[in-house]
Amino acid sequence: VNGRQKPNLSSVQTQNLRNFSSPFLAQVVAYMQRYNVPFEHVDAWVPSFMPNTGEAAEAAKEQKCRLCYAGSATTDVQVDISGRGSAQAMSQEEQNNLLAFGDYSQKFSFDVGAGLPGRVYQNGVPTWEQSVQNAPHHHFERCGGAIQWGIKTVVGIPVPSPNVGRIVVSLYSRFDRSKDQELVNKLVEEFTKLNPSPKWKLIVDIGQPPPSPPAPPKEEQPTSSAQQNGDASATAATNGAKNGRSNIDELVSLLGEYMPSDPSSPYASYLPGFMSL
Repeated sequence: VNGRQKPNLSSVQTQNLRNFSSPFLAQVVAYMQRYNVPFEHVDAWVPSFMPNTGEAAEAAKEQKCRLCYAGSATTDVQVDISGRGSAQAMSQEEQNNLLAFGDYSQKFSFDVGAGLPGRVYQNGVPTWEQSVQNAPHHHFERCGGAIQWGIKTVVGIPVPSPNVGRIVVSLYSRFDRSKDQELVNKLVEEFTKLNPSPKWKLIVDIGQPPPSPPAPPKEEQPTSSAQQNGDASATAATNGAKNGRSNIDELVSLLGEYMPSDPSSPYASYLPGFMSL
């Protein structure tokens, strides 16, 4: 790396430094451009912790770690496919594609061991992966963005951090770069010297879930006019049956009281009529 030529950066080429999301990434890109590192885009992934849910997890105070996006930066220059020689300025379209890939990446986070950042974080070993645009989705989850914005090579670098233990720095190129182990070793050494110390809060406290809202009272179903009429008719019929039975009982009681039982009674001749009732 030390033998690579230093490019003469114009004010326009260095203007992008002001847009970097952290001083650490600004230093990384400055190093990449100073020593013609053959990559054009870089991002950082930082471990964030959130409590697991459930009684067992709460009792053990377990926390789940995920690698979260912590910013990206794009260079103004690129080294040709050979990886040697002086750097050349990138076109505005090429830079925009890389910036768009950075915006795309910030929507992702990775469990430990999952995706390129998760694997590098878990193993603590650098990785150099080519043709990521053709990689299976489970191996490189951002392969769709790699296809759309022309990313072909990715290098993941584990970098020690004094306050979070380890972060992952990923370098991206629009070219299919052959692995250079000497370069990887140098990047690990130089990035470690930068001593990255993320300042944002890394523990996400999701708290207790809110209590369930009380069940709404059951609404009375509207009764149709036909149903109302049917109910009224049934009620009337029931009442009518009760009244009819009561009238019969009264009539029987009257007959039993006044029906003549003496044959010599002047009303004896009406006895057959009473019996017919």
